[in-house]
Amino acid sequence: MEERKHCNEANCTCPKTTCPRHGTCCECIMNHRGNGSLVYCMREIAAKQK
Repeated sequence: MEERKHCNEANCTCPKTTCPRHGTCCECIMNHRGNGSLVYCMREIAAKQK
């Protein structure tokens, strides 16, 4: 399980590299959903849809 902890770190576009959820998409998404914000990697896509 530990090898999957940062399974997407090489593809993560978030500039907050010290975040404990950096590279762990499922944890990142759940954190942002919990506080009502949009994950960094989806902000550009959301802006284009407006």
